[in-house]
Order: sequence, then C-alpha cells, then structure tokens
Amino acid sequence: MLGPTDYTPVRVTAAWDETAAFRAVRLALPPALARAHVRPGQVVKIRVPTGEGFFALASAPAADAVTDLLVKRGGKIADAIAGVEPGDALEVTTPFGEGFPVEEGIGRDVLLFGAGSGIAPIRAVVQHLLAQRDEFRRVTLFYGQRHGAEFAYRGEQVRWERGGVRVVLCPSRADDAWTGVRGRVQEVARALAFGGTAPEETVAFVAGMTAMVEDVRRVLSEAGIPPARVHANF
Repeated sequence: MLGPTDYTPVRVTAAWDETAAFRAVRLALPPALARAHVRPGQVVKIRVPTGEGFFALASAPAADAVTDLLVKRGGKIADAIAGVEPGDALEVTTPFGEGFPVEEGIGRDVLLFGAGSGIAPIRAVVQHLLAQRDEFRRVTLFYGQRHGAEFAYRGEQVRWERGGVRVVLCPSRADDAWTGVRGRVQEVARALAFGGTAPEETVAFVAGMTAMVEDVRRVLSEAGIPPARVHANF
C-alpha cells in the first residue's frame, strides 16, 4: 500500500495562471491515489529536483480522479511545480491527513476563512458544500489577500455566489483600486457580524498561516463559537 512517503508519477492535464503569483495545476490521479482522496483539506507531498514540499489539494474528491493544486511562485519547489505543462508528470504521494470534518457542518451555518494560499483547501470545501448544498444552512466565505489583484479563483466566484455561498473578499493592505471592504479576514468577519450566523449553530473551517488560524479561533470564541467547532486541516 502506498503511503505519504511513496512517490508516484502523476500526469499534468492542465496548468494556468490564476494571478501573477498563483499558478494552478490540474492532475489526473491514478486509482491508488484517487482512492485515498476522501475529504476536502487533505494534502500531498510533491518531489521535484529542487526538493519536496507539502501542498493542500485545491479541489474536493471527484469521481473522475481529477484534482487541482495552487502554488505560489517565489520558492524553488513552488517555481518548479509552476513550470510544468500539460503532458508533464509530477512525483506525488498519496493524499493524506484528516482534512476538514465537513460532516460537522450538516444542518448548521458554515463560516469559511482562507488567507493567502490557504484558499486552496477552502476551495475544496466550497466545492463539497455546493455539491450537497441542501444539507447546509447559511455559508459565508471570508477570503483574504494583501491586495485586490491577488485573489485566486475570481472566475469561479460568481458560480459560488449563485450556488448559495456568500463570498467576502478582504484585501488587508492599502489598495487605491479596491472599492470593497478591507482588513484581515477575522476583522472583516467581526465587522459584518459573521455573515449573520447564529453562534450556537455555526461551524467554521479555516486555512492560512498559523497566526491567522489562531486569531480566527480567538475572534470566533469571543463571538460564542467554541474552538472545538473551528477546524483547520492540519
């Protein structure tokens, strides 16, 4: 049985720029790897000549075994992955990790928080929720980047909204071209009363830097959502 230290060549089927910094890569998982992709938020290790690194899968488990990555340029490993083209192969491990316990959101309001490249596993959660939208109540996504031009998956967000996921984009730095709300995701969420959710009936899923995750937990706890109902994917 393959494990998280065993690498398998996986074919790249598509690659495109989401932003100037973020590159999306689509993979066709072979059966052994696809069977292990069972929850949004799971991760893989990828090995390239410059090293190896962990990457969250950016799409929910799919019957066609296709999955996406989102890599941020600027590091040796990420740049090597960002340089692949359709038809190339990447050395990838079996998906692993517990991922997000999305079943805990059934019948509840759901808050999603993603910052930076943390939008990748949160996108996987969004796909899962949209596929089973009737099982969840109000869903609100607070997505943060430094500047307005840095938001990935802008082309998908109208579809998310139409499917019943409110999307609140939150640039944290000064941006003359941005006319919407500004601030860190947890600050914007608090200012917007957490999308009108009822704290006693709310579950949250969060992905980003450790300090951001802990601050989201603190802010939600102050609002009446206990840490036990605020889930990261690690």
